[in-house]
This record gives sequence, structure tokens and C-alpha cells, in this order.
Amino acid sequence: MEPQPEPTRVEVAYCEGWDAAARAPFRPLAERTARERHESGRPYAVLLRIDSEPRALVQVDTGAGYVGVFGFDLAGRRSLKFSYRDLGDHLMLRELKAWRHADDDEPEFGADLRITFRFWPDEPVRTSLEDARRGHFTSFAHLPTPLHRIPLPAFGTWPVDGWLLGAFEPLEFLAAPDPEEEATGPFSELWSAPEAARPIGLEALFTPGAQIRNGQGEMFEVGEPRSVGRLRLSTGRVVAADPATVELQGDLATDPYTVTVPPGVYPVETALVRTAGREGETVAAVRLRIGEAPTATWELALRPGQDERLLGASEYYGFTVDSGTGAFLDAAATAALATYQDADDAEQAEATIRAAAGTGDSELLTYPSGKGDGSYPVWIGRDGDGAVTCFVADMRLLGRGVEALAPRGLIAAPQVPGVPEPAVREGVEPGPFSSQAILEFFNDTADAQAEFWARRMGH
Repeated sequence: MEPQPEPTRVEVAYCEGWDAAARAPFRPLAERTARERHESGRPYAVLLRIDSEPRALVQVDTGAGYVGVFGFDLAGRRSLKFSYRDLGDHLMLRELKAWRHADDDEPEFGADLRITFRFWPDEPVRTSLEDARRGHFTSFAHLPTPLHRIPLPAFGTWPVDGWLLGAFEPLEFLAAPDPEEEATGPFSELWSAPEAARPIGLEALFTPGAQIRNGQGEMFEVGEPRSVGRLRLSTGRVVAADPATVELQGDLATDPYTVTVPPGVYPVETALVRTAGREGETVAAVRLRIGEAPTATWELALRPGQDERLLGASEYYGFTVDSGTGAFLDAAATAALATYQDADDAEQAEATIRAAAGTGDSELLTYPSGKGDGSYPVWIGRDGDGAVTCFVADMRLLGRGVEALAPRGLIAAPQVPGVPEPAVREGVEPGPFSSQAILEFFNDTADAQAEFWARRMGH
């Protein structure tokens, strides 16, 4: 019988995060504290070391459904990152990012070449190569097997292996001594789970006379809402779209949102803002008003198959505008869209849409889309009893760090999860974490695309 190899000893230490400048764990935590955070949905981090050298850092926020895994290079820099999202019965890899450093003097996350792979269910992998000298190259690749799905890890079982740690297996995980005393008091967090886009200042946008300041110090003044008309929802199923360019067939082209309302006729109005010191007003949001009660919560409007858990930092599901015009419409109004799109010229198209939208009740109402083309989310408001108060198309004009200066006491309603209708996927079985299989696919694909890029650029 052949002797078994000696296991590689891996030290496990818990902390708030990794202090890159000090090359040490930041605010060490006792194991019991980390376990309590895991069970209660609060963030913590796990540092894995071999012979006192950092090999991996695991960031966990079960409340946000997030697990991030960093691998370290020989210079002690985080140079590889796996970002997983909790989909209920397994973790799905949403992003794989690598920093390819040319020498040991390059700072952490400061490599000239950065490679990112983005994963979505049932879609090709989006690959992105960013080179400080050559520019940005984007392409797509196909996974040979579902490498990006792994079982949910229990506390103490992290998605790491010998390949990622640069060590021979088997691995023996040993708990580091608990700190004699845990640090207390406020501190600046070193990391947070990716947070999708949030509604920005929607209450203030529909409050005439409100004054808004964003994080860049820009001031906005809110005017009186302007009526667009009355939308007839004969089916109660709401669609937001660009009436000129939306495809009537294809991927979620005119699928209505998962939240429905009673059939009826409802007013639509635009929120107008003016940048302080400038002339002219801009449409900052458009509201389809369903009820009169105050909005108590906001949620992202979702179409069937869309899953908020897959959204990355500041991402949202929106409707795309290519003609500078958006529309709210009933799901039954696709015929009007088809007539609009089949018009022979712009003048006929405008006449068609005017006839469809009209000045009275209509199943399709158009409005200017903020500053023009782009992708815009729709937020659904609900009152304290859960009834829908409105649908708001948000033109995302205000920027970040928004604060309503007037009127005083204007409180923003909190955001809650939207109502998903997840796609049914058969035969999706998560497999064990294998950094070797994932990184072989990653490196082979990235190298092939980098070679193609170099030939294309003439290098």
C-alpha cells in the first residue's frame, strides 16, 4: 500500500477584510463571531494562509447572497477574483476577473492588462480585455460544461482548492487562534457585496418646488408635473418600451412586467427638473399613477425570466431607447407598435403614433426619454398595504449621493425585492468547485482572444 502524502496545512483566520497596505487581516474576528454573522446574514471575511503567506481571501455576505473569492499572486497581491451569487439552491459564478501584472512593482489592481468574464444563465460568456496601451476588446465564448455552478457552502467549507491556493492536496484546514480582543467602534469598511441600482429621489421628483443636490454638488429644481394623458390598461399588464425600435418578436421584446394591476384608465405624467442656473427643463422621470396612497416601498419592475440576484454593482434591468422616445403601453397595444414601425417615413410615423396615442384615453402613451437614448429602469411603488401606487420610468439624471434639501422631511421609501418569475431550467446540477477547470477555460479563452486582438491591431 502506497503511503499517503502529507496534507498541506492551511491556516483559517476570520476578519473584516484584507488590509493591502499592511498585508494583514483587518480587524480580526473570533470564529464564533464569523459564524454568527454567517447565520444572521452579515458580512465577514476569511483569510487562508500557508506558511504565513496569504493564498486566498473569501468575502461572505449571506444576507446579500454574495460570496467573493480572491487568489493571491507570489507578490502578495490579490490578482484573481471569483464573484458568486446565491440563487437559492446553488451558487452561480457571475464574474471572474484577473489582473495580469508585468512585474512585482505594479500595485494591486493596477495591472496594465485586466481580463473580465461575465456569466449569465443560458447565455454565452461575455469576455472583456482591457489593456492600458491597446484599449478595450470585448467578445463572447461558450462554456463547455456548467463550471459556473457550485453547491451552497456551509460555514467553514469555502470554495477553494489546492489549485487556487497553489498547494498540493489533500488540504488540512486549521483554525487560527481567536484574537484576544475584537476591535469595537465604527470603521471604514474595506469591501461590500455588489449592490444593484437603487431608485434615486423619486419622491422629490414629483414634488413641485423640491430642491435636490447630488454628490457632485449639482443643484436641481423640480417643476410642476406635466400630464401626458390617460393610459387605458385593458389587460392590466404594463409594458415600457421605445415605440420606434422595440422588437415585436424576440428576447423579452414586449413582455409585460410581472406585476399586474386592475384593468382601468390611469394618468401618466412627467417629472420636470431644471439644473440651477440654467434655462430649460428636462424629463427626469415618468409616472403611471395607479393609486392615490403614498408610496411606502419601491421595487424594480421585472419581466419574466429576470432575476435581481444576478445584477452586479449599480446594474438594473431596463428598457432600451434608441429614438429619444419612451412609452408606457398596455400589453394589448403591440398592434399600434407594429403600425408605427411599419410607417414609410418619419412624418407618417409621427402621424401614426399621434393617432394611436391621441389626446384622450389610449393604450399607448409616449414621452421624451430624459436626455435621449439609453437604458432606463422602471420602479414599482406600493402603499403600506402592498397595493401598487405607480410605475415610474427613471431617466437616471440626478447622479449619485442625492439629497432633497427642500421640502424638509421628505423621506425616501425603502427598496424591497421585485416580483420574479424565474425561468424554468431543467438539468441544472451544480458541480464541485474546481478552480483548475475554470481557470484552464479562462486562460485558454483569454489567450486566444488576446492573440486575435493583437493580430487585429497589427501587433
